Amino acid sequence: MQRAVSFVSVLAVFGGLVGCATTQATQGDQGPERVQMDPIVVHTEKDPLTGLEGYDAEQLMELGRQQMAAEAWDRAISVFDKLIAEFPDSGYVVPALYNTGLCYEHLAEWAQATDRYQRIIDGYPGTESFRDAHFRKALMLGKQERWEDVANTFWAIRQLEGLTTMDELEARVGQGVGMFMQGDFATAEAEFRGALTFYEDKKKTEFLPAEYWVGQSRFYLGEIYAREMEAIKLSAPSGPEADWVEMMGKDLEKKCDLLLRAQNNFIRTIRVGHHGWATAAGFRIGSLYERLYDDLIKVPVPPELSEEQQGVYREELKKRVEVLVTKAIKVYEMSLEMAERIGQKNEWVDKTSKSLERMKQLYLARLD
Repeated sequence: MQRAVSFVSVLAVFGGLVGCATTQATQGDQGPERVQMDPIVVHTEKDPLTGLEGYDAEQLMELGRQQMAAEAWDRAISVFDKLIAEFPDSGYVVPALYNTGLCYEHLAEWAQATDRYQRIIDGYPGTESFRDAHFRKALMLGKQERWEDVANTFWAIRQLEGLTTMDELEARVGQGVGMFMQGDFATAEAEFRGALTFYEDKKKTEFLPAEYWVGQSRFYLGEIYAREMEAIKLSAPSGPEADWVEMMGKDLEKKCDLLLRAQNNFIRTIRVGHHGWATAAGFRIGSLYERLYDDLIKVPVPPELSEEQQGVYREELKKRVEVLVTKAIKVYEMSLEMAERIGQKNEWVDKTSKSLERMKQLYLARLD
């Protein structure tokens, strides 16, 4: 699930703020109750931006919305900025700020979008867009790879009052991603596991369409083990008394243990049922076997081994490598079959297809 990017519906959201003034019977000598109307700006000739001789905040809001619908992002920003500048006390200022943030997102101007959401956060607490502005700010910070700020923003979100269960879950997972991207795997793991525990507890009493966030948590838990596995370097032991079989076997055992832990979480990611995270997890399982294959191939034959020992070494290595190639091929094929079955086509499917082709070529080469 991704936080919705939607246009502000002027009439639906702000219908109670516009319209004719109303009166009601009052006691004593009090006058009628009045509703403050936005002022109207009138020009002696048509305004070059809007094409209007006169307009109020509501008209500018509607015109800006029309420009967004037409994907005229720059023009929409200009219209909303005119609203903000000329009607600073209007109830339309907050949605105008929010919509300019969305426009800047479409233009991939992440810093500008961040600024608009920050202006809502700083100046308009308690408004309808206040909470969503936090979430969109966090997303924009991620686009800029400002991961410490991402984690801090999600932590700030978790302190807000009135969060829904889905808001809380999204913030927990988002904070975990921020910590992961800073390389703080221990804190990230605690956040992801906390998010999953939170979800398991809440789903007992609420319907939670949370496949995206649960799948993301499981995927990143797998990725933590995968990164640790990939960080272990296999190198041939040296020295006349080195037991190369035992020493290399220990490092290989560590890598395989981490691979299996990662694989377990990636499999659980697939079972969650979110198509995007499932295809990503399928690719990563295969890529781990492919990576282990590459690491084994790069290990040099210990130079101090006798010719007979070198033969044994190469034979043992060949057996291990063939198993890895076969497993990688099987996982990649299963991933592509799943992607085809659910009609999914994305970058992970493309990567899986390319990696499968490479593994098949390596398998055939070893048979020659």
